[in-house]
Amino acid sequence: MAAIIEAIGVISGVLGILQFGIDNFPEQDSVDSTVRVTVGLDTAGGLNNAGGDLPDVRLFNEAGEFIGITVGPGKVEDGGFKDIKVKHKGDSTQQPTYALFSANNNAICVAYVTITLPNSDHYSWVGDWGHQCGGSWYYSHVYIGSTNTMPDCFWIDGNNDQPQSGFQVHWPEFFNPQGNDLPSDPKEQADKIKYFCNQGPPFKMYNYADTKDPHGITYWTINDKRSEDGLEERATAIAYGPPSEANSARFRRGSAYYPRSNGTNPHANRLVMSNKLQHTAHGLCDSDTSYGPDFLNVADGTFCRMSDKTQWPVCDGAAIVDNCFNTETMKLIVNGVSARDTPYDNVLDWTD
Repeated sequence: MAAIIEAIGVISGVLGILQFGIDNFPEQDSVDSTVRVTVGLDTAGGLNNAGGDLPDVRLFNEAGEFIGITVGPGKVEDGGFKDIKVKHKGDSTQQPTYALFSANNNAICVAYVTITLPNSDHYSWVGDWGHQCGGSWYYSHVYIGSTNTMPDCFWIDGNNDQPQSGFQVHWPEFFNPQGNDLPSDPKEQADKIKYFCNQGPPFKMYNYADTKDPHGITYWTINDKRSEDGLEERATAIAYGPPSEANSARFRRGSAYYPRSNGTNPHANRLVMSNKLQHTAHGLCDSDTSYGPDFLNVADGTFCRMSDKTQWPVCDGAAIVDNCFNTETMKLIVNGVSARDTPYDNVLDWTD
């Protein structure tokens, strides 16, 4: 058994190889598959309500045939993980190469997902792909175990507080055999990212406006003559699993146990400070789908006001004294006037 499983990730539009130690995967079961969902960390002034209801999980084999489902698997705390066992129908040991995650009522921000198959195969996927492919996201502040890598987390929700109601993954396409190199040419990199985001089977997001309760996947039809070249021309089809059972958390809307949003912005009085290169103000401001507190990177001297996605420099007291963020008062100064009437209630310091 390999000690390290390599997955294909993406950061700021650049492909990279992420290493998952074996301790990031759930234990093997002889006839069932087990999925581990890890979510972002709530912090005072930072990510909020990243934990919540675990998604329903449906598994399909390479031919698009339904293998098994787990509905309403419970809750996961922010910054933590939970294992979801999916029983294979008829105790089948077929490989579930496709997984569909359908959100329940209390949104979660998914940092990464791993799976252990009955034959002990391991696969992984990171929330950076949700960010890259246009989903709502924020910095997770959760490490991939035994590494210094913190992926972004990707929001899913079953009552439209977040736009994505679920997503599917074709596990083998995100697996990188050890020793394999990713394309280095910028155009080849861009084409590969476009392939992952737009083709359907590799990774696909489902939006609440179109699909409230996803229970089908888009999969590659099997053609024995196909090669690994020209993947864009491969044919696809749609396969369906059963809908969620009536006792799913999705059907208990409006209860105190599954609160709905009250329409206010929970991040209006929060600020996150960081000095990490992967945490950039422009990354948040340039994204139409980022969601979270205002953000200050003290290393490069930039600030993102999330309410209108505008970026500002940090005041330096000399050349830059206006239309900038004052780190002493922790306020944005616009045309000589503070843009805030009151200070931030919560300031989260992520600097080392």
